[in-house]
Amino acid sequence: MSIIILGSGVYSGTPKPLCDCENCSRARKFPSYRRTRFSVYIPKIKALIDPSPDLHYHLERLNEKIEHVFITHAHFDHIGGLPELQIFRNLRLYGHAKTLEVAKEMQQRFVGESRWKWEYLPLGFNRWYDFGFKIYHFEVAHQPIEAAGGFILEIEGRKIVVTGDTGPEILDDKRVLEEMKNADLLIADMTHKHSIPKTHLGIEDAVKLAQKVRAKKTVFAHISHTSHPQEVLEEMVRPYIVARDFMHMRV
Repeated sequence: MSIIILGSGVYSGTPKPLCDCENCSRARKFPSYRRTRFSVYIPKIKALIDPSPDLHYHLERLNEKIEHVFITHAHFDHIGGLPELQIFRNLRLYGHAKTLEVAKEMQQRFVGESRWKWEYLPLGFNRWYDFGFKIYHFEVAHQPIEAAGGFILEIEGRKIVVTGDTGPEILDDKRVLEEMKNADLLIADMTHKHSIPKTHLGIEDAVKLAQKVRAKKTVFAHISHTSHPQEVLEEMVRPYIVARDFMHMRV
């Protein structure tokens, strides 16, 4: 099974406009260092996780149908591309009820409802659902948003974990860690060099999470332009993987 990380960056992307840091300067010269906003595609079930503001760019290159949309939370960089989904008449959208309220309002304002059959399926935290594939929506600490979470997906015997944006408090959530254990693929937040409580994981805590989950493959994503350059990150977290845009993972 293939998983495609469409975007590996944070809200600003890399390069960030008007920024001349090392990562932004390199990304302007060398496209392989660019990072668009975070998003993931699962071809097996035609599913998108987080419609980022760069979704049009992603869809141009992906050129695949989408039937399911999972939204971790309603911050701009994780939901801002939702109107680009208007090319799909029939969609099922999954997330916390408060997240889906924002998604539905965006549809009403920017897409319309009369010709689109978008079904909204609210998920409570910390319970399993079965939609032909199994899904578990867990809560994470990510201030100041009211409802933020990650997903565990079980598809044809494969377990895929996407943490979404999470603070280091996830390391103490024994219930969620137990559900994550021995995943086939962990896609984890590693936004900054150092963790910010109740907001994002840094490098050290992202590695600690990977060690606790013991996934067959771990890839760190949602990486800020303020973090270390790609090659430095790769050396720091080896044997784990540092995401790049349009990276294909096999599970």
